[in-house]
Amino acid sequence: MALKKMSSFSDRLNYPPPNPDYHGLVDIGSNGVRFSITDLSPPGTRVMPTLFQDRCSISLYDAQFAGTNKAPIPDEVIDIVVCSLKRFRHVCITYGVPASNIRAVATEATREATNSSKFLEAIKSATGWDVELLPKEEEGRIGSWGIASSVPHISGLVMDLGGGSTQLSWLHTRKGETLMAANPVSLPYGAAALTKRLTTAIDDAAIEALKTELTERLQGAFQSLDLPPEISKASKQPSGINLYLSGGGFRGFGYVLLSQHPIQPYPIPIINGFTSAGDSFRALASGMHNASSADVRSAVADTFRISERRARQIPAVAFLITTLIHALPTIQSVIFCQGGVREGLLYSTLPQEIRTQDPLLIATQQYGTVSSTALAELMHNALPRSTPPAIRAIVHPLANIMGYHANVPKESRASCGLHSTSTGFLSAVHGLTHEVRALLALALCQRWGGEVHDSNVRTRLGMLVGGELEFWARYLGAISGLVGAVYPASIVLKGEDRIEFWVEEKMGKENGGERKDGRVILEIRGRGKDPVLHAVLQDGIKEIEKVGKKKRCTMGFRKKIVANYKEIANTG
Repeated sequence: MALKKMSSFSDRLNYPPPNPDYHGLVDIGSNGVRFSITDLSPPGTRVMPTLFQDRCSISLYDAQFAGTNKAPIPDEVIDIVVCSLKRFRHVCITYGVPASNIRAVATEATREATNSSKFLEAIKSATGWDVELLPKEEEGRIGSWGIASSVPHISGLVMDLGGGSTQLSWLHTRKGETLMAANPVSLPYGAAALTKRLTTAIDDAAIEALKTELTERLQGAFQSLDLPPEISKASKQPSGINLYLSGGGFRGFGYVLLSQHPIQPYPIPIINGFTSAGDSFRALASGMHNASSADVRSAVADTFRISERRARQIPAVAFLITTLIHALPTIQSVIFCQGGVREGLLYSTLPQEIRTQDPLLIATQQYGTVSSTALAELMHNALPRSTPPAIRAIVHPLANIMGYHANVPKESRASCGLHSTSTGFLSAVHGLTHEVRALLALALCQRWGGEVHDSNVRTRLGMLVGGELEFWARYLGAISGLVGAVYPASIVLKGEDRIEFWVEEKMGKENGGERKDGRVILEIRGRGKDPVLHAVLQDGIKEIEKVGKKKRCTMGFRKKIVANYKEIANTG
């Protein structure tokens, strides 16, 4: 079949007009050049939705240190980078990014290049862009903002590992305000730089000397940080502090941790928000440090999201981690963050009232209705006093999206809900922890009955959050299923407050007894003599009671659920 040719250029669409909420960003780093277009329009500004992202896999650090001595950035590498920037400039035009909203920044590899001026002039000549060279202190500050954007609440030390350097700082959220170190410390121990020094070390004594040097520099950097009282106090406790990690080298190590997690396959293929116990983090790094570099590279070669180049750097990252474990206070938990220069540059420009918003609530808001708040209040009334705060935090987001999969075939709805936060429509939301993703997925799955073709993912998500949270997520999901059946369009019309909840809780007996696990007594009150409503409620009551059945509570936590229907007078 012959292809139909366009009759004229007038048949083609024009480029879209500039959108002032679209922002293009070029991050010229040591290990690659990253491109992104972000939509900062309200109300979704907080989660900084990505419209486009790409990466030019060229290492400016390796290009300068291919030999024994440092060399200028080769002309052929400059040409590759310039061509990729010109392509991105055209992409920005096709998306409608205003020229004034395109920003190009560069970090250490460009800043320290012997021919940095030539490199920047080539970019200016080809694109018209003036590249901002971030000073190392500013690079650390921007990295901290990127980490702050990655999780909603933060308190602890933060480290951002680039190719040529690593930054050490602290972050703390207090009363909705993000506090950070005034002078973050930049150290010349990036993943590529450490790899170079380790591979060129002449003997074990040289490696030991490097470890001593690194330990002293890390200890000095930590001592120079003016810690807030909360972090200072935690650093002196036996339990230790939280450590938030960003940068490609650390994220690569995080993917190795994911691959060796006790829950396999790990159910959430997203590094941002992944939390590891300090002991697991320490044990993996120690094991890699004691193995040969060749054995480590071979072991991680087939790991998800570990490139050949990243695999070569893993031994150096393990070396850095084992050193910082000895140099810094005890590490309680390690939280991996996707946020870097891109996220930091954007997030730092947002007003505080935007930065303090709940990312999950903001991300789901677009799917809600005018009645979502009322439906959330209704579901809150079905939760007993002992319901964990983590469950209460997802009530309103669930109310926003509980009708999202209504157009999906019935047999697929629960599965779609289960995968919604890991590979589905909420997978790209920035700023969520894995616990939040798992809880919402379990609740949304149960909202549609909980019957899935493959229950392994549901089981693994439950293992991730633990028995108590898994139980309450399913309970909340069943409540939303009943509410969704009563209000199929997720809209409560004036005068149609058709149901209300009343709940009490009987605590279990610790020393045995018939109700040792406790019970939830839920009363669903329906207004008026509506036989259709009565039938709908009876079906919903059965689903709610199923949540507390022994065969469905296999993770060590259970409360029997007794749900009853009571007809009340219609006040409308």
